[in-house]
Amino acid sequence: MKKEDVFKGKKVYELGEEWQKAPVTKEEGRACKHRLERRWYRRMIEINILMIVVVISLLVTNMDENKRLGKQALEQFKRDLKEENIGLIDSWDSEPAEDASSEGKASEGKAEEKQEKLTKDDIPFEIQALFYGLIITVVGYLALYYLYAKYRSSAVRITERNFPEIYAMVEDFARRLGIKTPKAYVIQQSGVLNAFSAFLFRKQWICIHAELFEVAYREHQDMDVLAFVIAHEMAHIYYGHATLHYNLPIWFSRIVPVFSDIASRTREYSCDRLAQRLTGSDGLDAMLALVVDRHLYKMVDKEDYIEEMKAQKGFFLWCVNMVASHPVMNKRVLALVCGRGSGKLY
Repeated sequence: MKKEDVFKGKKVYELGEEWQKAPVTKEEGRACKHRLERRWYRRMIEINILMIVVVISLLVTNMDENKRLGKQALEQFKRDLKEENIGLIDSWDSEPAEDASSEGKASEGKAEEKQEKLTKDDIPFEIQALFYGLIITVVGYLALYYLYAKYRSSAVRITERNFPEIYAMVEDFARRLGIKTPKAYVIQQSGVLNAFSAFLFRKQWICIHAELFEVAYREHQDMDVLAFVIAHEMAHIYYGHATLHYNLPIWFSRIVPVFSDIASRTREYSCDRLAQRLTGSDGLDAMLALVVDRHLYKMVDKEDYIEEMKAQKGFFLWCVNMVASHPVMNKRVLALVCGRGSGKLY
């Protein structure tokens, strides 16, 4: 089913209230997805595979040399270990005075041995790439659990008793998306307005900065802004962006500049559009709150702001967007105001 068959030319946030509260069908979920997201995800997988193949090919091609260096490194390790043990014994049994000539010979012998020792520059690229790749994989995944523990220990979990309105909102979005309700936390982040979704093994969770709660509960009693932000983060879970099986095939290619940024922008556009579907809001207030902070966003003239966003062009703005993981604000805002289709990547 095509996107125009789902939305029939209407803006997402202009459709009926009953439709906006209804469960999201698979066709609607696909319609909200950026048209190039799947293509760029495949490209990231291809780059990831290419990086692995290059390293393995170099390892196989230089197998004999790598074996020689491996034996040399093992011998060096044994020699160093032996020297440490001998040095420890000598420190117990040595006499206070030693012959100057013997000291000179010993220093010369050590100097010769140092010349034979391997250095970092002697280690081939493919060995270093394999080593760092393994480190990135293991440490990167363990870091997810570390961050989860860090945020969980310094945050308040959103439950039926703590922020019950938000808890009901998260449950409602999860029901309509057909996903398991993720754990949600609120944490203070020194004035930064943001939120994020993350994953562990077979588990997802979201974290919302406390400053956004001020918008909903204190500053403007504006629950719509908070709803849009939460819907956006839950859209990442719905599309599988915050899962291990999605991220593992692109684990290494995510460090490649520009390409990884473009792929990331497609995901952000997809989640913005699905957030519109879930909330019935255009999301403009949420963007303004992120731009000018929670105290001032209600004072911005939206029409004037949109006209200013339309007028923003130029080569350097294009450069800023190309290396950004999220679309620059003028492109993101115009995509939200349009209410249909896929946002511009470049």
